Amino acid sequence: MDLSPVRGSRDFLVEEKLLRDWAAQRLKSVFERFGFNPIETPAIENWEVLSSKYAGGAEILKETYKLTDQGKRELGLRYDQTVPTCRVLAANPRLAMPFKRYSIAPVWRDGPIKLGRYREFYQCDIDIFGVQSQAAEAEIVAILKAGFDALGIECKLKINNRKVLDGLLESCGVTAEQATPVILSLDKLEKIGAKEVQKEMEEKGVSASSAKKVLELFDELDKLGNDKLMAKLEKTLKAGKGAEGLSELKELTNYIKLYGIGDDFYEIKASLARGLSYYSSTVFEGYVPGGIITSSICGGGRYDEMVGKFSGKEKVPATGVAFGFESICEILKDKVAKGEKVDGARKTAVEVFVIPIKVQPFAFEVAQELRALGVNVAIDLLGRAISKNLDYCSKQGIPFAAIIGDKEAKNRKINLRNLVSGEEKLVSVKDAANNFRNRNQSQRKKNEEAHN
Repeated sequence: MDLSPVRGSRDFLVEEKLLRDWAAQRLKSVFERFGFNPIETPAIENWEVLSSKYAGGAEILKETYKLTDQGKRELGLRYDQTVPTCRVLAANPRLAMPFKRYSIAPVWRDGPIKLGRYREFYQCDIDIFGVQSQAAEAEIVAILKAGFDALGIECKLKINNRKVLDGLLESCGVTAEQATPVILSLDKLEKIGAKEVQKEMEEKGVSASSAKKVLELFDELDKLGNDKLMAKLEKTLKAGKGAEGLSELKELTNYIKLYGIGDDFYEIKASLARGLSYYSSTVFEGYVPGGIITSSICGGGRYDEMVGKFSGKEKVPATGVAFGFESICEILKDKVAKGEKVDGARKTAVEVFVIPIKVQPFAFEVAQELRALGVNVAIDLLGRAISKNLDYCSKQGIPFAAIIGDKEAKNRKINLRNLVSGEEKLVSVKDAANNFRNRNQSQRKKNEEAHN
């Protein structure tokens, strides 16, 4: 029997699971600080929803897990959280706007596997519905900055606008009908190179001269800094969708300045496309310079059409981004392996291990009292000798042991031993709990100061 997880999925043992939970909690705290609320949708969706022409498009359907239930209904595992959320919005038209939500949950794609890319993986999404202005995108940028700062990860964000892309493609002779397929090819530029992208564009009906012109233009634009690029776009995009997209980019950068975020965090990148077909305006992608993850660690954008098309009603403005949770966790694991300080790195959730020496009733009473005061406690359930229990604590990474014998039970105290320094104190249960509370508060304060 093969006991390994299904290809593309993984088991998470204690240390890694604690790190992942810490990362998720960090991000949740940031989201809620910005006024976002959690929602949850089913893992299984109707195939009609996932395959809708308003959803992720043909490319992603190739990787979507499709199944049939006993009632012969066609279903699929969700490949992202954006499409299910839009279904929820369409089904609940009375939700107050703006509606700001976040979700951290698993999704599934039957695609290639590499570091940070799996077939079952967690997506960490935020979305803002009901805001037409670029103020929504600016808030997304601010959350990305705050989120990666909270995790201690350096991220560089790339920003573009699909309308700008359309305008630039039009200036190179690409027709409106060819624009979306060409954008999907441009999204592969860094993965497969200019030569292969040109080949793809020509296969999609773009003339060789137009394809060459597209690649030469984007090569020139991508070498420019934000100010010079915007000036160049001003000269190139005089009217139509391109000019509209440029106006939105200007609006966005002005809002970003209000958050105190500078050019050191983001760059405007004219060739940035994003591979999903539902994006209608601003798009984002983030990278870690020189990190072990070379692909994007966050991505998203504006998709104003999807909710309205699902509901058959008016357009509902929508914008959002997904943090690459799996990539983030790989980066954090790499930091820990290199001996770098990561606040969430722990071997165990247990703060103190209670070791009774023939005084089980009092020891259980102590454990329960400490738990009631907010301390994470485990207790020896095997009746082992002190040395074996201390060895167990060492292997588990438990920082404190509460040793309780006749003397301690008589005085209703515990012998609290710091298993790192070796220091011992005879203290009351309440004093021990205060010791842990103060220790945790001090650690939280240090963490907050480090990220401010």
